[in-house]
Amino acid sequence: MPLPRRALCGAIDIKDWSGRPVPEQIRAQQSLITVVHAACREADLPEEIVQTSGDGVLIMPPSDIDETAVLPNLVRGLSTALRQENRLLAEPARIRLRLALTNGVVSTGPTGFSGPAVIECFRLLDSPPVKEALVDHPAAELAVIVSDHLYNDVVRHGFRDMRPEDFWNVRSSMPERNFSANAWLWVSDRTGGASRRLSGTAERKRVEAARPPEEVAQARALANEGKHREALRTLETMTPSGDADRLALLDVMADCLIALGAYQEAANVLDEMLRIQHDPVPSTLLRLGRVHLRLGSVKIARHTFTYLVGSVPLAPEGYLELGRLERLAGNPEAARRHLAEAARLLKADGLVGTLVEELLELSTPSA
Repeated sequence: MPLPRRALCGAIDIKDWSGRPVPEQIRAQQSLITVVHAACREADLPEEIVQTSGDGVLIMPPSDIDETAVLPNLVRGLSTALRQENRLLAEPARIRLRLALTNGVVSTGPTGFSGPAVIECFRLLDSPPVKEALVDHPAAELAVIVSDHLYNDVVRHGFRDMRPEDFWNVRSSMPERNFSANAWLWVSDRTGGASRRLSGTAERKRVEAARPPEEVAQARALANEGKHREALRTLETMTPSGDADRLALLDVMADCLIALGAYQEAANVLDEMLRIQHDPVPSTLLRLGRVHLRLGSVKIARHTFTYLVGSVPLAPEGYLELGRLERLAGNPEAARRHLAEAARLLKADGLVGTLVEELLELSTPSA
């Protein structure tokens, strides 16, 4: 009997598989195998490592793999293959997947794999957080849950195109199975995600749409004519009567300072706006990130854009800016991922977003 070994362990299943008619269950199984084999090829893993069972599969790579390469390639490959497979299927036949990943000791027995890592992997796969992730994020085709120790070993360090800031911490608890553990979640598309990520949207719209005071309206008109210094002098005469007036004043002031090249002063103004605003406003964060780029603070700019897409995932401009940063940093794979996300968010506006997404996938080198 083979000796126990340490290995990466992945388990995948299909959301709502048991509720499908039998013919659709069979088609869903076929789609699952298709996308898992494609993901293995992307991660340079042999297809023979896939062990099937009903609505799911167990992936058990060899022990000598480079987890820092296999993990990001496997997740990216699965997400891409799943998206491509679902494009070919009618709506009822499409599948959405949950993936659990961990590493640890595994053993090979007469009926397959066993051991602590396998048990942990399936506990994570069956835990409420990863199931709720697909409910909370209806546009996501894939939800991934990673054990805390695998996250700290690999994901946290940002190997390849993995972005640790795209994951969030959860507690996976199953008292009936005596299981409770910290873990980390990621979903392939946060569009239309959990309401907690978009709280205060109505308030933002109300503040942004409020009619500005007369002095602010005059300053905005001057700024639109390119008279930025005169616009600033107009704002100096204004005494705001509340947060809404103060925000309207600061909004014009920031634009004028940016146009005049006073980037540090503009950053200070935008920081003040963020302190007043109840929730993150995309236009404020975008300008702040771009100002930091002008100041040469690339790390702060990256953090600002990352915060934007994490807080307001419906803002394609944030992904566009991150894509540009990764391209300039010489990280084409990460750049394509961010730009593809921006393209998906633009799909609702017509053909352009779909076309851009297809072009990005066409330009992605094969494994």
